[in-house]
Amino acid sequence: MHWADVEAEELDPEPHIATGVAPSGPIHLGGLKELLTGEAIKRSSNGELTLIVDSFDPLRKLYPFLDEGYEKYIGMPLSEIPCPCGDHESYSEHYLQPFLEGLDRLGVDVKVEKAHEMYSEGRYERATEKILNCKEEVKSIIEGKTGRELPKTWYPYNPLCGGCGTFGSTEVIDFEDHYVKYECECGHEGRADIRSDDGKLPWRCDWPARWWILGVKCEPFGKDHAASGGSWDTGKAIIEDVLEDDPPNPVIYEWVHLKGEGPMSSSKGVVVTVEESISMIGPEAVRFLMMKNKPNTQIDFDTGLGILDLMDDFDEHEEIYFEDGDEDKTRIYELSQVEDVPDEKPQRIPYRHLVNLIQIYDDPEKIWEVAQETGQITEDKEKDFERFEKRAEHVKFWLENYAPDMVKFSLKKELPEIEVDEEEKNFLRAYLNELDKVEWKSERLHQLVHECAEEVDIQKGKAFRSFYKILLGDKKGPRLGRFLSQLERDFVKERMNEAV
Repeated sequence: MHWADVEAEELDPEPHIATGVAPSGPIHLGGLKELLTGEAIKRSSNGELTLIVDSFDPLRKLYPFLDEGYEKYIGMPLSEIPCPCGDHESYSEHYLQPFLEGLDRLGVDVKVEKAHEMYSEGRYERATEKILNCKEEVKSIIEGKTGRELPKTWYPYNPLCGGCGTFGSTEVIDFEDHYVKYECECGHEGRADIRSDDGKLPWRCDWPARWWILGVKCEPFGKDHAASGGSWDTGKAIIEDVLEDDPPNPVIYEWVHLKGEGPMSSSKGVVVTVEESISMIGPEAVRFLMMKNKPNTQIDFDTGLGILDLMDDFDEHEEIYFEDGDEDKTRIYELSQVEDVPDEKPQRIPYRHLVNLIQIYDDPEKIWEVAQETGQITEDKEKDFERFEKRAEHVKFWLENYAPDMVKFSLKKELPEIEVDEEEKNFLRAYLNELDKVEWKSERLHQLVHECAEEVDIQKGKAFRSFYKILLGDKKGPRLGRFLSQLERDFVKERMNEAV
């Protein structure tokens, strides 16, 4: 049984599932894992999914991707900071909107709740009042779970200073009748109304408060929150003992790592954004990456050659689905779909084959024609061609932005200015003599290299290099048999004749 179905069995019918995201920088695949984990459970349970945006969090530091002009905004709510590009209403919207657009492309049906709006609309009022009135109990919970001592003056509330407009530099003096009296290091003294966005609960209190406000019954969250003494431990106790409600079912997930660089992190610049990942492999494959791995499994996302293996794996699961094969793989494929599963098996040109074809031909119609001639596509279906064009665009994006140099090449339109010695010419003549006698298939063309190399007694490595020299002007290139099969027979013969 798929992990999402297992999680759904633990819930009441049509549960409310929540996930969160912090728009403090580019939102990467790590943030998407949380959302798609919740969305998969939603699909399995027919529940409701809410994305809670931490737009009322402060800017904590000057991140590497920000210019020095943003230093003055440190401590201010993300919703009140100017947009870096000027095209959005705030800093938080600048990073949130591309993420939401990506969710739409991924087929995610989600309700969006923005924290700054929830506070300004007074939706946190009752929870905040309960927590402030139980200040000592909340303090005891946090100290007991974390093992650290809080200051005697600690309050479970962070006023937003009316003077400097920042969090974190204020000290609460008293709470009475919906108002929190505070002093700020900037010299300002004021009162924060808990019925508005004059301040907010600290994270360890805010999290259980939102469960209570929204009626959340299930929430995925990262393993850092689940550590002993972490915010899950304190949040669970606060909702049970202070807000007198049940905590949601926890779904703890491992982080997404960028291969060779560690966990994805906006603040450290270790990022592949949702938009970039969709552009690279397409929305179904992005979903597939998350659906085939259990939440508590670390994902090592390899933007290099690993992309080719990932796409082969996706195509294999698609094949299995339409052959009524493995039940688990069938379910993974179902949950990977943006919309409904296709009525019949799509005809696809493998991603790794397109890597070659796109570098040979710049015309989609020509690539489609070559695929038909080589038997990869049996007939011209409109939907299949549309799918092919989309995949071709993903391959182009990968080649331009992430592909290693070893898979890149440039087919020369004319014979390159290279030296072909007599030994190489003898091999090419022998190969040319057999070329019209063999089937134009990658395996046979590859095998023929070995046969002709033995016939003229040339080292096989040198024989292969002779082809790369006359076709690419290089000593290396893609797997030769497949590469030749994707070229026109007459073109290959003409180039070989020129070379000998």
